[in-house]
Amino acid sequence: MTNSAEMPDIWIIPEALALIGEEAIRSRDGLETGGILLGTDDGREIVVRHAGGPGAKAHRESNRFLRDLAHAQQLAELAWKEDQSQWIGEWHTHPSGDLSPSNYDLEAYARHLHDPELSFRRFLTIIVGLTRTGEIMAVAWIVDQETALPVPVAVADDREGTTASQSSPDTDRK
Repeated sequence: MTNSAEMPDIWIIPEALALIGEEAIRSRDGLETGGILLGTDDGREIVVRHAGGPGAKAHRESNRFLRDLAHAQQLAELAWKEDQSQWIGEWHTHPSGDLSPSNYDLEAYARHLHDPELSFRRFLTIIVGLTRTGEIMAVAWIVDQETALPVPVAVADDREGTTASQSSPDTDRK
């Protein structure tokens, strides 16, 4: 992925966005939190249909987050049964307010992209932060084996991907 012509349209279902917002509030304690993103990626369009929370056994630290794998797997199984959604990425918070992937994040994404069992061509990540006034801000990134690029995400008003509004990666406030 080296040019905008190859950039997919990215949609998120309001329920998934709401869950991310609700869970992101937990980072007020200064520790990262996050979860998986489930949906579809057909090459031209990515649709986030479900977002998961961290799970009871997640490890939260000030500069990294490790999801509860069993919880994530259970969410993935339920999403597959509901609408054939698959794991397409992750979301997590950066309590520091920096909405760019850290070196730790990039290393984790590289492991996912190089794992032949996962078969990722690209990985969607949403990094969320809280402003001093309590507003939630987020930037979505598409990561492949060569680049990590911020991308706009549109909020879909139904499960078919119809747009309700579009967010820019520079001013993405939710």
